[in-house]
Amino acid sequence: MPADEQEIKAISSVLGGVFDGLSSPDARQAGKVFAVWRKVLLGIKSSTNPNEGANLAARSRVVDLKNGVLLVEADHPGWIELLQLRKNFILKGLSMFAPDMGVQTLAFRVAGKRGNVGGEAYSAEEARGLAETRLAKEEAALEKAGRSSGGQEAPSPVEGIPDGLREALSALKRDMGA
Repeated sequence: MPADEQEIKAISSVLGGVFDGLSSPDARQAGKVFAVWRKVLLGIKSSTNPNEGANLAARSRVVDLKNGVLLVEADHPGWIELLQLRKNFILKGLSMFAPDMGVQTLAFRVAGKRGNVGGEAYSAEEARGLAETRLAKEEAALEKAGRSSGGQEAPSPVEGIPDGLREALSALKRDMGA
């Protein structure tokens, strides 16, 4: 077909067609999870940011659904914070549009971090060791930046935040009256 006669299709319809053509119920369920996730997020609107849901949909993705827990990853912790603020809305939307999925709660992780819904917890000693290691790294970074944790001002929490996320957080602050 010549390029000028090709029809442009939404990726969701292409993926839906792929999953519909498979005989595996799991593959069809996966396609449904992705589509419903996006549909619910696109329903999120705020008075100061009508694109909030679209931004969240673009910055997050479903990773796993197991034992009623929907694992979602986002590309920055700030997006996860916004998703957590909308958690009740998201859960209601998921139960309304796909009650058969059985989503009871949401779990989040930053993209690129390993983890799964059924993973094992750390022992108290392992958790303490990880926390101490992280604290030592953060203190070293503060000292390198010319700041110390001993009573001096901490780095600004908005440093290193992507512009889109900074705008979403500002809109959220305005919505909350802060």
